[in-house]
Amino acid sequence: MRSSFVTKLHDWLLTKAPYPLFWTSVKLWDAYKKIRMPQQKKSFGENNPDKTFYVIRLYPPATGFLANYNYVLGYMKHAYDCGWIPVVDMQNYETLHQEKEPVMGTTNVWEYYFEQPLDKKTGKRYSLEEVYSSKNVILSDGNEPFCSYAGDKDTLRWQREMAELVPFNKETEQHIQNVYRTFQGNISDKADLIGVPIRGAELKKRVIRHYVQASPEDLAEVVKERLTTWRHKGRETAIFVNSDEEEMIDFFKDRFPDVYYTNATRFKNYSEKEGFGENICKNSTKYQTILEYLTNVYILSRCDYLIGSMNNGYYTALIWNRGRYSYVEMVNRGIYK
Repeated sequence: MRSSFVTKLHDWLLTKAPYPLFWTSVKLWDAYKKIRMPQQKKSFGENNPDKTFYVIRLYPPATGFLANYNYVLGYMKHAYDCGWIPVVDMQNYETLHQEKEPVMGTTNVWEYYFEQPLDKKTGKRYSLEEVYSSKNVILSDGNEPFCSYAGDKDTLRWQREMAELVPFNKETEQHIQNVYRTFQGNISDKADLIGVPIRGAELKKRVIRHYVQASPEDLAEVVKERLTTWRHKGRETAIFVNSDEEEMIDFFKDRFPDVYYTNATRFKNYSEKEGFGENICKNSTKYQTILEYLTNVYILSRCDYLIGSMNNGYYTALIWNRGRYSYVEMVNRGIYK
């Protein structure tokens, strides 16, 4: 994992550095990662001589979980296009989300939540143990730009296809459906939901190359207008707010009568000094935090409408929704420079 000095330098470049310096550092870092982790052909044994496996790996410690997820979908498409069988390795190539002890018997962060990709020909999913005893293995470049937030029909089509090939594992699926059933029980059968993802912590700092997040005031104004225009005949309209901060939930509760949310662990009085991950994980494990995050994004994907700024939760909801939203509105405030 990164040293504290490298972490501080990385954060400074993202949030404080002049744009030319930031861009130069990105180019140098990308070149460094390509040298350290290039695509390689390997043979680890004599098993499966008729198959070629493609190990998806991200340069440690990778990035936010759903950004990693988006990268994996892109790597999967690349593997299938080449006739290879993709397998995700977040065990030997650690991410920010690694727990010290195994979760449900695995140390592979991907398998905390998802199944391994499907071999389209056989319908089988392969373990890392089997792959690392096989004859033909390709280790991915750890820094290929396969991540895409284009959001056009063609891109979303293949991302949705890839997502269906890596469903939630049984434990994650069961947890999400249990929460979702309880959530649905609190909502009127006559109500349609506007999903509103808010990344509150990101409003407090500039993160270069990331989308500027709309303020809660801006989102509330848009939601207020759409509550009257996005209405199906004979139906009510309510709001589902997904945020990592209690303040954002309270903000919407104070302004709208029908606001719903889950009981996920959230920031209270977010402190940039304490750091994003450290702050929220004081009362929750990394595993539990991401599980709750995935649950909220799943509920977003089941809403009837979606309003928000571009971020990983918003985009993943678009993928998982599979084009079923009645209306979608991205509140675009530009990109940090």
